[in-house]
This record gives sequence, structure tokens and C-alpha cells, in this order.
Amino acid sequence: MTKKAVRKARRSGTKSCDVSGETGRLVRHHISGRDIPGAEKPWNIAWVTPDVHDRIHCGDIVIEGWVMTTKGRQLMWHVRGGAPVFPVPSPAPNGYAGTQEHSRS
Repeated sequence: MTKKAVRKARRSGTKSCDVSGETGRLVRHHISGRDIPGAEKPWNIAWVTPDVHDRIHCGDIVIEGWVMTTKGRQLMWHVRGGAPVFPVPSPAPNGYAGTQEHSRS
């Protein structure tokens, strides 16, 4: 899938948030910032809902980064003050389990 097709799918609500698993409008969060070499590479991007994005920038959710597991690439994150829960095979019912599986598109 091309980058343009991925962006379109993210906007259309057919892809899920890398943290909560919710579908809907998603925005890019730059894990290590935008002012670094390779800022637009997949390892530095997490696609999240606007609500999750606000919580990340408020410090309520901490993104650790992408890691490779036997199940593929997963985003490691945690709620402020909590330890990263990893790996989690699927999102918890409330959508905030600690990791979110992510398939390459």
C-alpha cells in the first residue's frame, strides 16, 4: 500500500488507533519529534485519535516506541505512572492495554 493510500485509509476510519484500537479520524504523532533525521519514517510515527494525541502531549500517555515481536511490530506505551505492559495479544475492552498490535499496510 502506498503512503498516500495509507493516509487516506487512516482518514477514512478503516484503520485503528495504534494506542486505543478505536477507528475514526486519526492523526500522526511523531514519537521522537519532527526535528530529527528520518522524522517521517514509520518507526517514528504512531497513528492515534485526536483524544489520544492530546493525552500524549499532556503527559497522560507515554509512547515508548515500536518493537518487533513474534506477532510483528507492536507499539509499546503506558499510562503515566504505570509500567509498560508488554506484550499484550489484543487490546483490552477499554482500549488501553499497554500495547497495540499493528500490521504493516
